[in-house]
Amino acid sequence: MNDFFHSKGKLSKFLAGKGFYAALAVCVVGAGTAAWIAVDKTVDRIDESNRQAAESRPQATSSAQEPSYGFPDLEEAGKAQSGIGVQQERESSASSSSSTAAPSSSAASSEPEELSVEAKAQPELEPSSFVLPISGEIFVPYSNGELVKNPTLKEWRTHDGIDIKADPGTPVKAVCDGQVTAVRDDPLMGMTVEILHQDGITSVYAGLDKEVLVQEGDEVKVTQPIGSVGEIPSEISLDPHLHFAIKVDGQWADPLKTMGKVVE
Repeated sequence: MNDFFHSKGKLSKFLAGKGFYAALAVCVVGAGTAAWIAVDKTVDRIDESNRQAAESRPQATSSAQEPSYGFPDLEEAGKAQSGIGVQQERESSASSSSSTAAPSSSAASSEPEELSVEAKAQPELEPSSFVLPISGEIFVPYSNGELVKNPTLKEWRTHDGIDIKADPGTPVKAVCDGQVTAVRDDPLMGMTVEILHQDGITSVYAGLDKEVLVQEGDEVKVTQPIGSVGEIPSEISLDPHLHFAIKVDGQWADPLKTMGKVVE
């Protein structure tokens, strides 16, 4: 009993002195150790849970989540791509359809080729035949370079065309296909139109009404109206008529012979 109290007294003294701090330090160390053990066990549980979750996750998912930058792997580089395959299929189907339709298209195109060959084989069209510019009496013929008395001017002159009797306003037509090269109001011959035809032939229509139907540069067809009969100042004393002439390469020629209209 005395020993117990004696030991208790020593313990009290020890705790009252430096022993208190030593006991406190032991308690702190013990608490820290217990806390570290608890934290370590918690971390181990978390690691175990993460490992189990990683093992249970499908491998395909992780590979599917890998980013793709548009460059195929070496293996897939040699494989046919889907877009290219579709294009090749379209081209092949188009070529097969065109090859299928080839016989009909070639048969359709063969006819124009044959026609073009026939057209080339045909000779060039002859110039359209000449016609007289108006119908009427030729009362003053072509003088062929000889001098004749002009009753209006009271002088001897060559008559380089033919005079065809017609009432004023009678329609005058082109004697052949050609191009209008001149439209002028001549002080002696009145309103005059010249038309150039093939082979250097030019037809001249003098004494037309002022209101002509063509102008320089126009393309005209045979029998196309170009104007109407008017007046000729240098032949005003004669009956109303059209003075019609022909030039070949710029030289006056017999209109009737040139057009093949020689009167027997």
